[in-house]
Amino acid sequence: MPLGSPVLLFSGCCAAIALALAVLYRKRRHAVAAGRYSPRLAWLRAGICFSLVGVLAASSGALEMVLGQPLVRPGQFDNPAWLALSLLALTVILVGYGLIWPRGTFTDGRRRHVPTLLLYGSLWGLSQGLLFLSLWLLVARLAPGPWSTALGGYLLIGAFQGLWHRYFWDIQVSPPHNYSEWNGRKVLLAHTPNLVVCLVHMALFGNAGLFVLLQALALLLSTWAMRFPPWWDDYSAVAGAERSLRSAGPA
Repeated sequence: MPLGSPVLLFSGCCAAIALALAVLYRKRRHAVAAGRYSPRLAWLRAGICFSLVGVLAASSGALEMVLGQPLVRPGQFDNPAWLALSLLALTVILVGYGLIWPRGTFTDGRRRHVPTLLLYGSLWGLSQGLLFLSLWLLVARLAPGPWSTALGGYLLIGAFQGLWHRYFWDIQVSPPHNYSEWNGRKVLLAHTPNLVVCLVHMALFGNAGLFVLLQALALLLSTWAMRFPPWWDDYSAVAGAERSLRSAGPA
């Protein structure tokens, strides 16, 4: 079966899931008081976004790019430059999102429910990786050439992420988790190095699947650190000490 057929089927399934979740969200959103964080609504909003990214990834060619090539091409393990940059990208993510990002993150008394953390973190990470790759392909069509694509991708993805998190994701989906004084440090020491190194790796070597997996790892670590609540969690019972220090700014 041609690769285009399962990709088209995947896109249709994602569109159907997005529609079903949107209908469910419309029915349940009025049951939550305005301004109150609701894990149930957060999961529904996230699910809609993940599904729409699936449609975008299928239509942009990002999904076919990931599925149509090996994770690592023959001979790359023998390339010292590929090994060095791959190790650097992994190190940047492990340090940035495993050590630095958690230091600027509070949990607001949330418990760590491992199965839902792994589920949400994986979906969020793969979704963001495919979104970034879709934006990369858009820039590649407008500004051909690996370095112009890398620069354009950095500017477009960085601008999108800043606005997306400030005005939607960190308000409507992510629970309160960010110390305001850590906003700049998270951008400088985690988000920016991740984006720069991974886009350079993509420009030089074109490992689309590896690019997506690295972004998935970053957000899996973020999900673990913030303790994203399961959808059934009673968020009215959170501790108040850390909440008084939180900021609604992007993280």
